[in-house]
Amino acid sequence: MDLHRRSARSRYARTMRYASPAGMILEATAARLDGDWRAACAAAAVDVHVDLRDVRARFGAYAAAMIEADLAGFAPDLLRRHLPREDTAVLSPDVRVVLSRRSEPFRRHGLPVLVVATPSSTDAAQRLALRVADVGDLSGRWLDLPAWAWHAGAVVERRWAYGASEQRLPWHLADGTPYHQGISAPADRDRAAEFERLLAATVPEKMFDLFRSAGIEADERDARLPKVFAALQDRLPVLAAETRRLAHRYGEMLREHGSDAVVLGSGRWAGGPGLAVSRDGSALRAVWDWSKWTERTTVAPFGLAAPRDVALLRWGVITPDQLHPLVHEALFPGRTQDLRRFVHDPFARFRVRCGTEWHWIEVAGASVQTRHHDDPEAELNGCARALIGFRTGGKGLPKEIRRLRRRIFARAFNGDTEGLLTDLNAGFEPRLRDGEGRTLLHLLTYLDHQRMLPVLLAAGLSLEDRDLGGRTPLHSAARLGAEEVMAALIAAGARADARNSGGQTAAQLLATARKSPGFSW
Repeated sequence: MDLHRRSARSRYARTMRYASPAGMILEATAARLDGDWRAACAAAAVDVHVDLRDVRARFGAYAAAMIEADLAGFAPDLLRRHLPREDTAVLSPDVRVVLSRRSEPFRRHGLPVLVVATPSSTDAAQRLALRVADVGDLSGRWLDLPAWAWHAGAVVERRWAYGASEQRLPWHLADGTPYHQGISAPADRDRAAEFERLLAATVPEKMFDLFRSAGIEADERDARLPKVFAALQDRLPVLAAETRRLAHRYGEMLREHGSDAVVLGSGRWAGGPGLAVSRDGSALRAVWDWSKWTERTTVAPFGLAAPRDVALLRWGVITPDQLHPLVHEALFPGRTQDLRRFVHDPFARFRVRCGTEWHWIEVAGASVQTRHHDDPEAELNGCARALIGFRTGGKGLPKEIRRLRRRIFARAFNGDTEGLLTDLNAGFEPRLRDGEGRTLLHLLTYLDHQRMLPVLLAAGLSLEDRDLGGRTPLHSAARLGAEEVMAALIAAGARADARNSGGQTAAQLLATARKSPGFSW
């Protein structure tokens, strides 16, 4: 992410909001502070498959107490912001993430840890699954995240991870004033200065020097590495510390016989960069890991990017009140935060060219309207194209329409039920469809269907509306294996015998979904 590019900063802020919107954060935080970690997980779209009695029976009372302590401080809404994501901002599929605050090295069997699993595909509901697993059963490649990314108690570690020194935040002066453009950073040698330096725009030719300054050596004759390093630069402020932590934790499990170093693999499907760590952790060296995903068991060292929330503060994209509460606590100790749920701008509007004039298009939640025509769609003018384009999408739309559609459907896909209900309460166009011809009922699996279904039906959506593939909302739920949603749709009157364009019923699609590798998770 180039911090000097407005589009990159906006994309990062948008991804954070979709990962855990304000409503989710407030509900999960309240539950955690009340001591109800299960309710916190429910608020953050985490399906819990943890039986502490079973953990105690399998691993003993002490191990169960450690798991329970990790769960007591578990902040799943914060974790969601640090999980790997695709370029489209959806969760990277089929990733296993270990969460543990234990300090001792892991052995091969007999140690329980929390494991979070991401969805099995990029089009699945953006829900997580939480289980307890034996470290000896870890296989393939996985991630392991530090406590600052998921546990409420890691305040000091979180301040370091977000780039703050004792005196100041990165990209800010000691009095809290953000740097102005054109002003040089202070010549400090503290954590904040290190953070700024490692994330500064750097040409590929200087990447070897930059990584070396972070404590990571590499063979400069390897022509592949500069481009790879450039893509991994956002990891650099935490990379050395994370690599040493992982090597200490998994060294006994992963070090090959007769080797002095432990190699942490790339985590990619067909090989890529890895890191070799000496036995005492003093030397880190980038290597090329040729093994494929299924060929070797390893924890991926490049799975965690340094958080750049403070850069958003510097550029005015967000305010301290919009930080995650646990991040705010670490960066602004003693300050009272005022985190608010999403509210609409009641005066949101933009102009479009309509014939020879400019007309206003007004935004009301999930709808748009204009007051310049009695019948704005009677002729194909600029206003009509804007209103029709909002409903259907397509090319040549005003950028404001594209942004509004993206916001609405991204909220649905990322499970922001509260944000979407706020949209619908402010105004709703029932003919609204995404690029695949789906209505919001087709996306019900991604949301709290118990809250959304009656609202959408009352707004006039039909249970038998078809998308471009001839699928009804029941078909869409079946494809994702969402049996509770299917039951709710059928109870509301959906036809179970309806067939899609391929002649399949929802029951047939569900049977196929049950056979998918990630269904049990």
